[in-house]
Amino acid sequence: MEQLTRDKIYQTCDRRLVELIAKHRAKWSDSESWQEKIPTVLKSIGNLESSKAGLEELLGYWSQISEPEATSEPTKLDEKQPIGYFANRSLDWHKSTFSKFLDRVDEVGKDKACASFSTRYDQQSPGATDKWLKWIKFTHPSMHLYLHQNAA
Repeated sequence: MEQLTRDKIYQTCDRRLVELIAKHRAKWSDSESWQEKIPTVLKSIGNLESSKAGLEELLGYWSQISEPEATSEPTKLDEKQPIGYFANRSLDWHKSTFSKFLDRVDEVGKDKACASFSTRYDQQSPGATDKWLKWIKFTHPSMHLYLHQNAA
């Protein structure tokens, strides 16, 4: 019964959305293929729809599949994503970390805040902080402006 319900949901959901989320989550664990993630993605879509942060996450995924270049050039999608320590994090994590960054900007200024974040988070992936800040500004401009008007 549960399998039948899941298959029905998968048929009625936008397959591209489900598959994108499954592929994204498969990157978190090397042990499973993205196809194995589909059942958990289907279960989680209902949970995502029930919260504001979850809806924002779904809208972020939706914007990726609705962009013309995202379907024709999959490498473009990866170029837009945060790298290193900032990769594969929830929207709530990004909001919290961005708030910490803005607090640091208030304390020491933007350049020193970027330098301290880079020293801390870019060890494995040089330039990760700069790319993450550009990603925040590009993908969540309202969050970027809402959290701190001077950050732009």
